[in-house]
Amino acid sequence: MALAPGTQKILIVEDYEPWLELIKVWLNSAGFQELFVARTGRDAVELAKKSLPDCILLDLGLPDIDGMEVCKIVRSIPALGRTPIIMITSHRKDKIMGLEYGADYFVQKSENPAELMATLKAVFRRRELDFNIFRKGDVMLQLETRKVFCRELQVATLTPKTFELFHVLLERSPEPVHKDMLFAAVEGKRNTELSRALDIMMNRLRKALPVALQKRIKSVKGFGYVYIPAADEHGKPRIRREGTVHEKIDGPKREKRG
Repeated sequence: MALAPGTQKILIVEDYEPWLELIKVWLNSAGFQELFVARTGRDAVELAKKSLPDCILLDLGLPDIDGMEVCKIVRSIPALGRTPIIMITSHRKDKIMGLEYGADYFVQKSENPAELMATLKAVFRRRELDFNIFRKGDVMLQLETRKVFCRELQVATLTPKTFELFHVLLERSPEPVHKDMLFAAVEGKRNTELSRALDIMMNRLRKALPVALQKRIKSVKGFGYVYIPAADEHGKPRIRREGTVHEKIDGPKREKRG
């Protein structure tokens, strides 16, 4: 499943060469590499069927059939029924009609790429939610299959308990997570004795991950564990004391006596 820059398939439907080249430059600069190009509406439909893109950038003014008709045909194809379509138009009045034909987003033609890039970001964020995906930096989790991806490559498939453990660490990162909270998340109950069961599960998690990810999981002495994202790999874990599990376990701070 392609859901991050570098791996998504984007179909660009545009017949005006200067504008087409400009869009390609913008997308390449943002990390999108797998681009498909159609210069007519009919070619767009055929290419969409073959490539099954993750998103379609659709111009309205095409030399054969217009973008509205292309949108209507694409929406009638079962495999493309949920593919996001971004209509690129010079006229905002086309928006209402485009919605009726099944477009999801609209971008005004402009020499500034900001609106298009922001819209694409929103498209793929929405796709990730639809496919039940959690992302933290360069790590992605498929929640239903318990698969772990790093930089878009699958690196592990975890057991239910080790997956839940890793998920909690990623969610709370870069904050450390107390052993009590980790154990409760995995076992569904608090472990008042703080047995070595959690440490054993943590060792299993580390062994299931590639070395690069193993190194990001650090122990916090006397507290628990923390996942350090790639960008902060050499930083120190921070322990917040206000409004966190740390405060709940250690109790409220006592006032110092003079």
